[in-house]
Formats: sequence, C-alpha cells, structure tokens
Amino acid sequence: MQTKFATAREAAEDIFFGQIVIIWARWFLILAAIIMSLWSSTTTGEMTASVILVIVLMAINFYVHGRYLMEKPANQMLTLATCLLDLCMVTLIVSLWRGQGGLQNNFFIFYYPLLFAFALVFHPLVTGAYTFITLGCYSAAVILMDPLFFSQANNVKQLSMRLITLAAMSILGAYYYRYQRNQRRSKQILSTIPQEARRAEPIRATATTLRASESGKL
Repeated sequence: MQTKFATAREAAEDIFFGQIVIIWARWFLILAAIIMSLWSSTTTGEMTASVILVIVLMAINFYVHGRYLMEKPANQMLTLATCLLDLCMVTLIVSLWRGQGGLQNNFFIFYYPLLFAFALVFHPLVTGAYTFITLGCYSAAVILMDPLFFSQANNVKQLSMRLITLAAMSILGAYYYRYQRNQRRSKQILSTIPQEARRAEPIRATATTLRASESGKL
C-alpha cells in the first residue's frame, strides 16, 4: 500500500515540477510558428491559417502557464491532452504547410522539443507510447502526402533516419527522467536517516578499513 502511495506521489511530483518544461517548449513552438508565418506566408489565406494555429496554441499555453504560476498546475490528464494537441498541430504543419508536405517539409524539427520535454515529465512507459504515436503520425503525414513515396529507395532511407533521431531524442529524455528520479529518491532516503547515524557511518567504515589492514599485516 505504501509502495503504491509513494509511486503515485512521485508521479504527481514529476508532473508538478516538470510541467514548466512542457510549457516553455510550447512557447518555443509558438515563437517558431510566428517567425515561420511572418517569413514564409505569401498570401492572406496562408497567414490566416497560421494565425489560427498560433492563437490556439497560445490560448492553451496561457491557460496552463497561468495555472502553474498560481500554484494550481494542470493534472496529468490535462497535461497529456495538451501534449497530444501539440502533436496534432505539428503534424498539420508538416502535412499542409504551403503544400510542402512529406519529406520536403523541414518543420518536422518541431517534434524534437515536444518529445524531449514530454520525456522529462512522464513515466518512460507513457513516453514510449507518446513516441510511438508521434512516429506514426509523422510517417503517415509523409507517406500519405506523397503517393510516389515508395518509388524511390532514398525516401525510405531518409524517413528511417529521421524516425531514429526522433526516437533517440525521446530515449535521451527518458534516461534523464530516470536519473533525476533516482537522485530525488536518494535525497529522500537520506533525509529519513537520523543525523547522528549519518555521522557515525563514516567512522564505522574507517574502523572497518583499519581492522582489515591490521589483519592483513598479521
């Protein structure tokens, strides 16, 4: 029972302390989308479509960031839902931006901060599922937008390389997540040990070493 409670508490702490990473990753995505829109839009229709996407992302992030600053952060389900919405927005950009769908669209790089930020906050199993969905969405966006995709072997190779690097980014974030959680667990365990016991431990270790060295001399 205590183990389940501790696991649930750790998950809640991960969401609370790590949520700001996702928030700032989303602000980065919004800023990049604004620059992309101003730089590459050539018609009023393109500008309007990009503005709608930016407004949706900004509204979501203002709400989530505001709750975080008021110390009422979003729970795990809401955070997960906003991350899935981010994924949908990026996939739309990759698929439809100015008719440059598929491998010709270089805005797939927006997936990288989303995956890394997600991996820093959620459990590796959840991260694995999110990564699998992300890779599936990008693969579908590339293949469906290019009917002649499989006609060139180089296309398959290039897509495979991008999928591998995306998965590697997620794995890197998951590794850092586990490292940080282990560090936090170690600090919590040390905090439960009485201060006198922690002071006495090096003394006992030194005494044991001295006795072992004396035995070796004899």
